[in-house]
Amino acid sequence: MNAADVAPLPAAVLAALAPLPNGLALPEHRAHLIATDRRFREVMTRVEAMHLPPASLAELWLWLAHLVFDTGSRPSTTGQSYARTIGRFLKWAAGEGVDFRQAKLADFERWARWLAISCGNGASWRKQQIMALRNFYDWRRSRGLAEDNPTADLRHPRSKPKPPKKYTTEHLRALFRAIDQGVPRSQRRDRAIVLLLLTTGLRREELASLRLGDIEFSGRRGVVRVNGKGAKERDVPFEGPVVQTLQDWLEERQGLPYDFDPDALFVAFAGPNRGAQLTVDGHEALLGKYAKAAKLREWGIHRFRVTFATQLYDDGADIETIRALMGHESIETTRRYLAVSERARKTRLNADRQHSVLGTKPTGRPLWARMAAGELTSD
Repeated sequence: MNAADVAPLPAAVLAALAPLPNGLALPEHRAHLIATDRRFREVMTRVEAMHLPPASLAELWLWLAHLVFDTGSRPSTTGQSYARTIGRFLKWAAGEGVDFRQAKLADFERWARWLAISCGNGASWRKQQIMALRNFYDWRRSRGLAEDNPTADLRHPRSKPKPPKKYTTEHLRALFRAIDQGVPRSQRRDRAIVLLLLTTGLRREELASLRLGDIEFSGRRGVVRVNGKGAKERDVPFEGPVVQTLQDWLEERQGLPYDFDPDALFVAFAGPNRGAQLTVDGHEALLGKYAKAAKLREWGIHRFRVTFATQLYDDGADIETIRALMGHESIETTRRYLAVSERARKTRLNADRQHSVLGTKPTGRPLWARMAAGELTSD
Protein backbone atom coordinates (compact mmCIF):
# COMPACT_ATOMS: atom_id res chain seq x y z
CA MET A 1 0.00 0.00 0.00
CA ASN A 2 1.26 3.48 -0.86
CA ALA A 3 0.96 6.52 1.40
CA ALA A 4 -0.83 8.34 -1.43
CA ASP A 5 -3.66 5.77 -1.23
CA VAL A 6 -4.43 6.44 2.44
CA ALA A 7 -7.81 8.09 2.99
CA PRO A 8 -7.48 11.55 4.59
CA LEU A 9 -8.70 12.36 8.07
CA PRO A 10 -12.07 14.12 8.41
CA ALA A 11 -11.98 17.91 8.29
CA ALA A 12 -13.04 18.15 11.94
CA VAL A 13 -10.02 16.07 13.05
CA LEU A 14 -7.67 18.15 10.88
CA ALA A 15 -9.07 21.29 12.49
CA ALA A 16 -8.46 19.80 15.96
CA LEU A 17 -4.88 18.97 14.98
CA ALA A 18 -3.99 22.45 13.75
CA PRO A 19 -3.27 24.09 17.15
CA LEU A 20 -1.56 21.00 18.64
CA PRO A 21 2.23 20.48 18.77
CA ASN A 22 3.34 18.76 15.52
CA GLY A 23 -0.31 18.67 14.49
CA LEU A 24 0.33 19.92 10.96
CA ALA A 25 2.82 17.09 10.32
CA LEU A 26 0.44 14.38 11.52
CA PRO A 27 -1.31 13.64 8.17
CA GLU A 28 2.04 12.70 6.61
CA HIS A 29 3.08 10.61 9.61
CA ARG A 30 -0.30 8.87 9.71
CA ALA A 31 -0.15 8.04 6.01
CA HIS A 32 3.32 6.52 6.45
CA LEU A 33 2.26 4.35 9.41
CA ILE A 34 -0.89 3.09 7.74
CA ALA A 35 0.85 2.35 4.47
CA THR A 36 3.83 0.49 5.89
CA ASP A 37 2.43 -1.64 8.73
CA ARG A 38 -0.49 -3.98 8.09
CA ARG A 39 -1.29 -4.89 11.71
CA PHE A 40 -1.26 -1.26 12.78
CA ARG A 41 -3.43 -0.31 9.78
CA GLU A 42 -6.04 -2.93 10.68
CA VAL A 43 -6.28 -1.76 14.29
CA MET A 44 -6.46 1.94 13.43
CA THR A 45 -9.13 1.26 10.83
CA ARG A 46 -11.28 -0.15 13.63
CA VAL A 47 -10.37 2.70 16.01
CA GLU A 48 -11.27 5.37 13.46
CA ALA A 49 -14.56 3.56 12.87
CA MET A 50 -15.45 4.15 16.55
CA HIS A 51 -16.40 7.75 15.59
CA LEU A 52 -14.46 9.28 18.46
CA PRO A 53 -14.77 13.02 19.09
CA PRO A 54 -12.38 14.91 16.76
CA ALA A 55 -10.20 16.15 19.64
CA SER A 56 -9.86 12.60 21.00
CA LEU A 57 -8.81 11.10 17.67
CA ALA A 58 -6.42 13.97 16.97
CA GLU A 59 -4.52 13.52 20.23
CA LEU A 60 -4.57 9.72 19.96
CA TRP A 61 -2.90 9.91 16.54
CA LEU A 62 -0.31 12.44 17.73
CA TRP A 63 0.59 10.26 20.72
CA LEU A 64 0.93 7.14 18.56
CA ALA A 65 3.19 9.01 16.13
CA HIS A 66 5.28 10.10 19.12
CA LEU A 67 5.61 6.49 20.31
CA VAL A 68 6.82 5.29 16.92
CA PHE A 69 8.94 8.17 15.64
CA ASP A 70 10.26 9.64 18.90
CA THR A 71 10.64 6.64 21.21
CA GLY A 72 11.21 3.87 18.66
CA SER A 73 8.18 1.72 19.58
CA ARG A 74 7.10 -0.79 16.96
CA PRO A 75 3.74 0.07 15.34
CA SER A 76 2.88 -3.63 14.86
CA THR A 77 3.26 -4.42 18.58
CA THR A 78 3.30 -1.56 21.10
CA GLY A 79 1.63 0.84 18.66
CA GLN A 80 -1.36 -1.31 17.81
CA SER A 81 -1.78 -2.53 21.41
CA TYR A 82 -1.76 1.01 22.82
CA ALA A 83 -4.03 2.22 20.03
CA ARG A 84 -6.67 -0.38 20.95
CA THR A 85 -6.36 0.38 24.65
CA ILE A 86 -6.55 4.17 24.53
CA GLY A 87 -9.06 4.12 21.68
CA ARG A 88 -11.37 2.06 23.88
CA PHE A 89 -10.81 4.42 26.82
CA LEU A 90 -11.61 7.48 24.72
CA LYS A 91 -14.77 5.82 23.43
CA TRP A 92 -15.79 4.94 27.01
CA ALA A 93 -15.13 8.52 28.16
CA ALA A 94 -17.22 9.98 25.34
CA GLY A 95 -20.06 7.57 26.13
CA GLU A 96 -19.96 8.52 29.81
CA GLY A 97 -19.96 12.23 29.02
CA VAL A 98 -16.39 12.65 30.32
CA ASP A 99 -14.08 15.08 28.52
CA PHE A 100 -10.79 13.16 28.48
CA ARG A 101 -8.92 16.47 28.78
CA GLN A 102 -10.65 17.24 32.09
CA ALA A 103 -10.87 13.70 33.49
CA LYS A 104 -10.16 13.23 37.20
CA LEU A 105 -8.86 10.32 39.27
CA ALA A 106 -12.44 9.27 40.10
CA ASP A 107 -13.19 8.95 36.35
CA PHE A 108 -10.14 6.75 35.78
CA GLU A 109 -11.04 4.54 38.74
CA ARG A 110 -14.57 4.16 37.34
CA TRP A 111 -13.07 3.15 33.98
CA ALA A 112 -10.81 0.60 35.69
CA ARG A 113 -13.84 -0.92 37.46
CA TRP A 114 -15.66 -1.04 34.10
CA LEU A 115 -12.74 -3.02 32.65
CA ALA A 116 -12.98 -5.53 35.48
CA ILE A 117 -16.75 -5.89 35.83
CA SER A 118 -18.26 -5.14 32.41
CA CYS A 119 -15.37 -6.29 30.21
CA GLY A 120 -14.16 -9.13 32.43
CA ASN A 121 -10.52 -8.17 31.96
CA GLY A 122 -8.07 -9.98 34.23
CA ALA A 123 -5.60 -8.29 36.56
CA SER A 124 -2.64 -8.60 34.20
CA TRP A 125 -4.50 -7.10 31.22
CA ARG A 126 -5.98 -4.27 33.35
CA LYS A 127 -2.48 -3.46 34.60
CA GLN A 128 -1.21 -3.14 31.01
CA GLN A 129 -4.09 -0.86 30.07
CA ILE A 130 -3.51 1.39 33.07
CA MET A 131 0.18 1.65 32.19
CA ALA A 132 -0.79 2.67 28.64
CA LEU A 133 -3.16 5.31 30.03
CA ARG A 134 -0.40 6.72 32.22
CA ASN A 135 1.87 6.93 29.19
CA PHE A 136 -0.80 8.80 27.20
CA TYR A 137 -1.43 11.35 29.93
CA ASP A 138 2.26 11.77 30.64
CA TRP A 139 2.73 12.59 26.96
CA ARG A 140 -0.04 15.22 27.24
CA ARG A 141 1.77 16.76 30.22
CA SER A 142 5.14 16.76 28.41
CA ARG A 143 3.62 18.57 25.41
CA GLY A 144 2.04 21.30 27.52
CA LEU A 145 -1.49 20.01 26.97
CA ALA A 146 -1.97 19.51 30.72
CA GLU A 147 -0.31 20.84 33.85
CA ASP A 148 0.20 17.41 35.38
CA ASN A 149 -0.55 13.72 34.85
CA PRO A 150 -3.95 13.04 36.45
CA THR A 151 -3.36 9.27 36.30
CA ALA A 152 -0.24 9.42 38.50
CA ASP A 153 -2.18 8.19 41.55
CA LEU A 154 -4.20 5.57 39.65
CA ARG A 155 -3.30 2.22 41.13
CA HIS A 156 -3.11 -0.86 38.98
CA PRO A 157 -4.05 -4.33 40.25
CA ARG A 158 -1.36 -6.64 41.45
CA SER A 159 -0.83 -9.59 39.18
CA LYS A 160 1.25 -12.60 40.01
CA PRO A 161 3.80 -13.02 37.22
CA LYS A 162 3.67 -16.38 35.49
CA PRO A 163 6.86 -18.41 35.86
CA PRO A 164 8.87 -18.53 32.64
CA LYS A 165 8.90 -21.76 30.66
CA LYS A 166 11.59 -23.19 28.44
CA TYR A 167 11.93 -25.94 25.86
CA THR A 168 13.55 -29.16 26.98
CA THR A 169 15.98 -31.06 24.79
CA GLU A 170 13.22 -33.53 23.95
CA HIS A 171 10.88 -30.70 22.93
CA LEU A 172 13.51 -29.31 20.57
CA ARG A 173 14.33 -32.70 19.08
CA ALA A 174 10.66 -33.27 18.38
CA LEU A 175 10.38 -29.84 16.72
CA PHE A 176 13.28 -30.53 14.37
CA ARG A 177 11.92 -33.98 13.53
CA ALA A 178 8.67 -32.31 12.53
CA ILE A 179 10.51 -29.75 10.38
CA ASP A 180 12.41 -32.56 8.64
CA GLN A 181 9.12 -34.01 7.43
CA GLY A 182 8.48 -30.97 5.22
CA VAL A 183 9.51 -30.24 1.66
CA PRO A 184 13.20 -29.33 1.19
CA ARG A 185 12.57 -25.62 0.66
CA SER A 186 10.52 -25.34 3.84
CA GLN A 187 13.06 -27.44 5.73
CA ARG A 188 15.90 -25.07 4.90
CA ARG A 189 14.03 -21.90 5.77
CA ASP A 190 12.30 -23.22 8.88
CA ARG A 191 15.33 -25.00 10.33
CA ALA A 192 17.21 -21.72 9.94
CA ILE A 193 14.45 -19.79 11.73
CA VAL A 194 14.19 -22.18 14.67
CA LEU A 195 17.95 -22.58 15.07
CA LEU A 196 18.41 -18.80 14.95
CA LEU A 197 15.80 -18.39 17.68
CA LEU A 198 17.48 -21.05 19.79
CA THR A 199 20.98 -19.57 19.45
CA THR A 200 20.17 -15.85 19.73
CA GLY A 201 17.03 -15.54 21.87
CA LEU A 202 15.44 -12.97 19.55
CA ARG A 203 12.05 -11.47 20.29
CA ARG A 204 9.43 -12.34 17.68
CA GLU A 205 9.31 -8.73 16.42
CA GLU A 206 13.09 -8.69 16.14
CA LEU A 207 13.04 -11.92 14.13
CA ALA A 208 10.32 -10.63 11.79
CA SER A 209 12.25 -7.43 11.07
CA LEU A 210 15.59 -9.02 10.15
CA ARG A 211 17.15 -7.95 6.85
CA LEU A 212 20.02 -9.54 4.97
CA GLY A 213 22.43 -6.86 6.14
CA ASP A 214 21.72 -7.75 9.78
CA ILE A 215 23.54 -11.09 9.47
CA GLU A 216 27.33 -11.34 9.17
CA PHE A 217 29.43 -14.50 8.83
CA SER A 218 33.07 -15.00 9.72
CA GLY A 219 34.19 -18.55 9.12
CA ARG A 220 32.24 -20.84 11.43
CA ARG A 221 30.77 -17.98 13.41
CA GLY A 222 28.25 -15.27 12.81
CA VAL A 223 26.67 -12.18 14.35
CA VAL A 224 23.12 -10.88 14.11
CA ARG A 225 22.57 -7.14 14.59
CA VAL A 226 19.27 -6.64 16.35
CA ASN A 227 17.07 -3.55 16.38
CA GLY A 228 15.44 -4.12 19.76
CA LYS A 229 12.90 -2.39 21.95
CA GLY A 230 13.17 1.38 22.17
CA ALA A 231 15.31 1.50 19.00
CA LYS A 232 18.24 0.00 20.93
CA GLU A 233 20.67 -2.00 18.85
CA ARG A 234 22.70 -4.96 20.05
CA ASP A 235 24.91 -7.61 18.48
CA VAL A 236 24.33 -11.27 19.31
CA PRO A 237 27.05 -13.71 18.21
CA PHE A 238 26.33 -17.33 17.27
CA GLU A 239 28.21 -20.40 16.12
CA GLY A 240 27.71 -24.07 15.33
CA PRO A 241 25.25 -25.75 12.92
CA VAL A 242 23.14 -22.59 12.68
CA VAL A 243 25.86 -20.98 10.51
CA GLN A 244 25.67 -23.64 7.78
CA THR A 245 21.89 -23.86 8.11
CA LEU A 246 21.53 -20.12 7.47
CA GLN A 247 23.90 -20.29 4.52
CA ASP A 248 21.91 -23.21 3.06
CA TRP A 249 18.75 -21.15 3.34
CA LEU A 250 20.33 -18.11 1.70
CA GLU A 251 21.38 -20.27 -1.23
CA GLU A 252 17.86 -21.69 -1.48
CA ARG A 253 16.39 -18.20 -1.23
CA GLN A 254 18.34 -17.01 -4.24
CA GLY A 255 16.68 -19.67 -6.39
CA LEU A 256 13.05 -18.89 -5.50
CA PRO A 257 10.96 -19.09 -8.70
CA TYR A 258 9.07 -15.83 -8.05
CA ASP A 259 9.76 -12.23 -7.11
CA PHE A 260 10.64 -11.66 -3.48
CA ASP A 261 11.82 -8.90 -1.19
CA PRO A 262 15.55 -8.74 -1.97
CA ASP A 263 16.49 -7.46 1.50
CA ALA A 264 14.29 -9.68 3.69
CA LEU A 265 16.09 -12.52 5.48
CA PHE A 266 13.00 -14.76 5.67
CA VAL A 267 10.17 -14.56 3.12
CA ALA A 268 6.72 -16.09 2.80
CA PHE A 269 6.21 -18.95 0.34
CA ALA A 270 2.46 -18.74 -0.27
CA GLY A 271 -0.64 -16.58 -0.03
CA PRO A 272 -1.12 -12.93 -0.94
CA ASN A 273 2.19 -12.06 0.78
CA ARG A 274 4.26 -14.57 -1.18
CA GLY A 275 7.78 -13.22 -1.54
CA ALA A 276 7.26 -10.57 1.14
CA GLN A 277 9.07 -10.54 4.46
CA LEU A 278 7.65 -13.15 6.81
CA THR A 279 5.54 -11.36 9.43
CA VAL A 280 5.25 -11.90 13.17
CA ASP A 281 2.01 -13.80 12.58
CA GLY A 282 3.71 -15.83 9.86
CA HIS A 283 6.50 -16.89 12.21
CA GLU A 284 3.99 -17.77 14.95
CA ALA A 285 1.91 -19.85 12.51
CA LEU A 286 5.02 -21.62 11.26
CA LEU A 287 6.09 -22.58 14.78
CA GLY A 288 2.56 -23.59 15.73
CA LYS A 289 2.35 -25.98 12.78
CA TYR A 290 5.51 -27.81 13.81
CA ALA A 291 4.69 -27.74 17.51
CA LYS A 292 1.37 -29.47 16.84
CA ALA A 293 3.07 -32.02 14.60
CA ALA A 294 5.59 -32.61 17.41
CA LYS A 295 2.67 -33.05 19.85
CA LEU A 296 3.87 -30.26 22.14
CA ARG A 297 1.20 -29.12 24.56
CA GLU A 298 2.59 -25.57 24.80
CA TRP A 299 4.83 -23.51 22.59
CA GLY A 300 5.69 -19.96 21.58
CA ILE A 301 8.51 -17.89 20.16
CA HIS A 302 9.11 -16.23 23.53
CA ARG A 303 9.92 -19.62 25.05
CA PHE A 304 13.09 -19.69 22.93
CA ARG A 305 14.27 -16.56 24.79
CA VAL A 306 13.90 -18.35 28.11
CA THR A 307 15.69 -21.40 26.71
CA PHE A 308 18.51 -19.25 25.34
CA ALA A 309 19.00 -17.42 28.65
CA THR A 310 18.91 -20.53 30.83
CA GLN A 311 21.30 -22.46 28.60
CA LEU A 312 23.79 -19.60 28.68
CA TYR A 313 23.52 -19.49 32.47
CA ASP A 314 23.89 -23.26 32.81
CA ASP A 315 27.03 -23.04 30.64
CA GLY A 316 28.56 -20.51 33.03
CA ALA A 317 27.75 -17.10 31.52
CA ASP A 318 27.30 -14.29 34.05
CA ILE A 319 23.96 -12.54 34.43
CA GLU A 320 25.14 -9.15 33.13
CA THR A 321 26.38 -10.72 29.90
CA ILE A 322 23.08 -12.54 29.47
CA ARG A 323 21.17 -9.30 30.12
CA ALA A 324 23.11 -7.53 27.38
CA LEU A 325 22.60 -10.34 24.87
CA MET A 326 18.88 -10.46 25.65
CA GLY A 327 18.46 -6.71 25.34
CA HIS A 328 16.85 -6.38 28.78
CA GLU A 329 16.64 -2.92 30.31
CA SER A 330 16.67 -4.29 33.86
CA ILE A 331 18.77 -7.14 35.19
CA GLU A 332 15.79 -8.15 37.34
CA THR A 333 14.00 -9.18 34.15
CA THR A 334 16.94 -11.41 33.31
CA ARG A 335 16.87 -12.95 36.79
CA ARG A 336 13.23 -14.00 36.29
CA TYR A 337 14.21 -15.85 33.13
CA LEU A 338 16.91 -17.80 34.98
CA ALA A 339 14.62 -19.15 37.69
CA VAL A 340 14.06 -22.34 35.67
CA SER A 341 17.70 -23.02 34.82
CA GLU A 342 19.21 -26.36 35.79
CA ARG A 343 22.08 -24.54 37.46
CA ALA A 344 19.68 -22.64 39.75
CA ARG A 345 17.69 -25.76 40.57
CA LYS A 346 20.77 -27.76 41.47
CA THR A 347 22.14 -25.14 43.85
CA ARG A 348 21.21 -26.31 47.34
CA LEU A 349 22.66 -26.13 50.82
CA ASN A 350 24.93 -29.01 51.75
CA ALA A 351 23.15 -31.49 54.02
CA ASP A 352 26.16 -31.50 56.35
CA ARG A 353 25.09 -28.02 57.53
CA GLN A 354 21.93 -29.54 58.99
CA HIS A 355 23.76 -32.42 60.65
CA SER A 356 26.16 -29.89 62.19
CA VAL A 357 23.46 -27.95 64.02
CA LEU A 358 21.47 -31.08 64.92
CA GLY A 359 24.51 -32.87 66.26
CA THR A 360 23.85 -35.87 64.04
CA LYS A 361 26.00 -37.68 61.51
CA PRO A 362 25.28 -38.36 57.84
CA THR A 363 24.11 -41.89 57.15
CA GLY A 364 25.07 -43.93 54.12
CA ARG A 365 27.29 -42.85 51.29
CA PRO A 366 27.61 -39.16 50.36
CA LEU A 367 24.93 -37.82 48.07
CA TRP A 368 27.41 -37.11 45.27
CA ALA A 369 28.58 -40.74 45.33
CA ARG A 370 25.03 -42.09 45.16
CA MET A 371 24.26 -39.80 42.22
CA ALA A 372 27.43 -40.85 40.42
CA ALA A 373 26.43 -44.48 40.81
CA GLY A 374 23.04 -43.76 39.25
CA GLU A 375 21.11 -44.48 42.42
CA LEU A 376 19.59 -41.00 42.41
CA THR A 377 18.68 -38.54 39.69
CA SER A 378 19.94 -34.97 39.62
CA ASP A 379 16.39 -33.75 40.28
